[in-house]
Amino acid sequence: MEIEKVAAKFKGNFPLYAKNVLKIVTKEGESVPFVLNAAQLYVHTQLEKQLKEQGNCRALVLKARQTGISTYTQGRNFWKVTQNRNANAFVLSHLAESTNAIFNMVKYFYDNVPHPAFKPPLASQSASTLVFDEINSRYRVGTARSTQTGRGQTNRFVHGSEVAFYPQGSDIVAGLLQTVGGQKSEVILESTANGAGGWFYDQVMKSVRGESEWQTIFIPWFWMPEYRRKPSPYFVATPEEYELAQKYNLDDSQLCFRRAKLDELGGTDLFAQEYPANILESFLTSGRCFVEAPTLNQAEGNCYTADFKGDFSGGQLIERTHGNYQEWQPPSREESFVIGVDVAEGLAYGDYSCAQVLDSKGNQVACWHGHIDPFDYGAMLCSIAKRFNDAYVIVERNNHGLTTLRKMQDMGYQNLFIESSVDGAYGDRLTKRGGFLTTSKTKPLIIDNLANLLRQGESGVADIELLSELRTYIIDDKGAFNSQSGCYDDRVMAYAIALHGLASMPRPRHRIIQQRFRTLDSVTGY
Repeated sequence: MEIEKVAAKFKGNFPLYAKNVLKIVTKEGESVPFVLNAAQLYVHTQLEKQLKEQGNCRALVLKARQTGISTYTQGRNFWKVTQNRNANAFVLSHLAESTNAIFNMVKYFYDNVPHPAFKPPLASQSASTLVFDEINSRYRVGTARSTQTGRGQTNRFVHGSEVAFYPQGSDIVAGLLQTVGGQKSEVILESTANGAGGWFYDQVMKSVRGESEWQTIFIPWFWMPEYRRKPSPYFVATPEEYELAQKYNLDDSQLCFRRAKLDELGGTDLFAQEYPANILESFLTSGRCFVEAPTLNQAEGNCYTADFKGDFSGGQLIERTHGNYQEWQPPSREESFVIGVDVAEGLAYGDYSCAQVLDSKGNQVACWHGHIDPFDYGAMLCSIAKRFNDAYVIVERNNHGLTTLRKMQDMGYQNLFIESSVDGAYGDRLTKRGGFLTTSKTKPLIIDNLANLLRQGESGVADIELLSELRTYIIDDKGAFNSQSGCYDDRVMAYAIALHGLASMPRPRHRIIQQRFRTLDSVTGY
């Protein structure tokens, strides 16, 4: 009877269960009771809160190195599987070595359970599976090798370890989520950062902005008591260290740890990735960002939600919740505008096309972003340009841009950027061509201009999605400007081209335009 009371307490209290039932092996090789540290307790509190409020858990845990979150999640899943009927758990790691380590940890849990009441009979086991037939539950592990990994059973509890390092991350996670079912299901995806880009980064950013069902839980490095070094009698904090100490309430021993790790890792970039102090900092090391992080942080503070979202259909502006067109400011009759245009092939799963609309002061007032045939894109751009007082349109003419440009010309649109150049093939004759040609020479010019405006606080960026692209736009090892691998730069390029167009924009010829919105269902758009 007494053991039943204890079991009832354990079933609803994981920290108590872990301390009394589970054993872990320390870095020193000592077997000790699993007592949750501060980071683990914080994660536990957040998960239980979400479970109570929403009925399930969908959590993204962004963490510093070796904070014990993977251990916590293994323990939590083991608790759920062994103390409940019909409870399958699946764990997916990025490397086979990590997968083996996780399975060995779970086996160690089971082998060291102190009482049969908390240890259901093991019907069978393999190198990756523990089966508990009496309670119809099982615990499986796998390695993220393909989109089919983890298929074959319905799981109530899923743990993805180091998700930011999955190959084909979005496809693998999508497949994994299809296996989740049942009431009070839990999906916990944890990782250290792997640069700004990929599925994990995108979902964390969406979560932070409140645009996702996922809850982001962040664990900074200074929560760990072992991340300390005894300061020497002569230790004096630098101005930078003093500022960090004030901001995050760090003591001298933590500053000494940071200083030693900076020396070991060769600078702040890798330290920020391995030992981040905040969410944004953790993602800033996948390459050398074309502009400094504080500059982007300041620009983000000026972003705001668009007043209108919808699509252009037959030249008409239609309100739709999930439309491709956003408008932060409606066109003023007395204002002139410029539109920078990046053109993609138009394939459903390829690069995106983008049109950025700026006013004469360089403020972002509208943006179209999506997949569209280059020919159809030209017609739609005419509609957008007419809405903005016959805006000055500068189309990147590389590749498919020529199709878009010719369509606009065929429709009689005249306020287009014309590029003049000296053509040596014709005796140094001055030639003129419609559109802007992006080359190894012109690209640094327009990107440098964008960077300078950002530093001066005069970029005019309103779109948080553009800001996200700016964070993943880097200078590679060869000194070239490109988006980080797995990321897009269509918003950045269209914006930089629009800024370039401001300098050559002709004097405005203002037209009085009657603005009308046709409003449909704001959810479905139908």
